[in-house]
Amino acid sequence: MNAASPVTKRNGACLFHTGNCNKMSELKLWLDQYDDIYSDFDSRQFLKRRISEDFLSELRMAKKYRKERSDDLILFLPPDKRDENSENVIANSLKNFFAGQFYEANSKYRNKRNQAIGLLGAGVLAMTLNTFMNFKMQNSFLLSLTRTLMEPAGWFLLWLAFDFLSYDLQDLRKEKRFFEEFTATGIHFRSS
Repeated sequence: MNAASPVTKRNGACLFHTGNCNKMSELKLWLDQYDDIYSDFDSRQFLKRRISEDFLSELRMAKKYRKERSDDLILFLPPDKRDENSENVIANSLKNFFAGQFYEANSKYRNKRNQAIGLLGAGVLAMTLNTFMNFKMQNSFLLSLTRTLMEPAGWFLLWLAFDFLSYDLQDLRKEKRFFEEFTATGIHFRSS
């Protein structure tokens, strides 16, 4: 195993990156204790505790600087703090959490994509109706008023759909990929 160099230290967790990309890609985190993984405000057992936002932030930070997928997440602990039974429970808890978050992010992504496609269709329909009314019927006050209202509505719906497709979906796609990768990542504990 290559010697790892620390990248950052925050809230008791220190990030490491391996230097050799030819070997299996590992993401390494240094923990002071198991509680660094979980929320400080949740005192339930490991299997039911909420994952800490600090821990997730560290994972996101580590992934931000890596292009390759991580095959393994290695969590380093001091030897006197390790307990193999707890580690198995924690690894399963993390896998379940990542799988649940992936399912939720995927669902949000699909809903937002479908909403954007619906808005795009409504915008195209509004612009098409406006063009039809402009072409066929020009002498009615009511039709003129309807055309005046439909044109900005059509443009608004089109631009809102493009905004969803361009920006909102991009953020949701990143979130989905993040959790998808960690769903497939092996979680291991080692002594520091």
